Amino acid sequence: MDNNMLTEERKKVLGGVVTYNPEILRLRENLESLTKQLDTIYIFDNGSKNLDDIERLLDSFSNNFKLHKAPKNMGIAYALKEIMNYAQKEKYDWVLSVDQDSVLNEKLVDEYMSALSSYHGNDIGMLTCLIKDRNFKDESVEKQKEALKEVPICITSASLTNIKNYFLTDGYDENLFIDLVDTDICLSLRERGFKILRLNFLGIFHEIGHGENKKILWKNVIVHHSSVFREYYMSRNTVILNRKHPQLYPKSTMVKGLIHNLLIITLFEEGKKERLHNFHKGWTRGLIMSRKRPK
Repeated sequence: MDNNMLTEERKKVLGGVVTYNPEILRLRENLESLTKQLDTIYIFDNGSKNLDDIERLLDSFSNNFKLHKAPKNMGIAYALKEIMNYAQKEKYDWVLSVDQDSVLNEKLVDEYMSALSSYHGNDIGMLTCLIKDRNFKDESVEKQKEALKEVPICITSASLTNIKNYFLTDGYDENLFIDLVDTDICLSLRERGFKILRLNFLGIFHEIGHGENKKILWKNVIVHHSSVFREYYMSRNTVILNRKHPQLYPKSTMVKGLIHNLLIITLFEEGKKERLHNFHKGWTRGLIMSRKRPK
């Protein structure tokens, strides 16, 4: 690939990071991997208690940071929506979104740009890559043979979103707040004919909570040990996704998701009573919210 072409393309990519009480050492590692690839990074801080530490960290870099300081936690969906709005306003073509606890392969942007240069078509909604979660065994990296493989969904972290095509959807749904926000935007893009393509490249080391590999009978499952309050959003948003995307997220998928979460809580999580209370509260609230949504 021509170096001048790569440089020209890279100027059109904005890095986007949402922070909320991050571990500063991990965030530094995150930003070091990101700043080696992009000149400008937009950070949306969701009311972190350690904002002073974040600002001191940003001052230690020479890159151009745009820091938005929200007065409270507005949720991941709201923050991502604001990042996309900023990117459109500043005439970027792509947004590389990265979770605060992820570390990118330093060649990821080059690999994405190379893939885009050889792809013929305007139907890409989002690019993703192979992902290794630090908490889990090597099996967490799914192998593939194709250079680019179409996948139904991907996580937000390390995804490269086509801004033009994103704005042909309703965008990130801030009512979801957190959890399944990435699934929702993937389904919205696909409903409008855009593809989610995965690059055959290990591009990110990711970490969700303090997870473990477990088994339910013969099936391998991942227990993330996420915070108790997220049980509410997981079950609530599972119901909402079925009502928003009945073709791509049918009732059978919703039921499987709810049963899976219920089994994880019952068999493996601590604080079962509070988690089950939030789980029940979430799916009942999801039914109420879904009825209010236009079909």
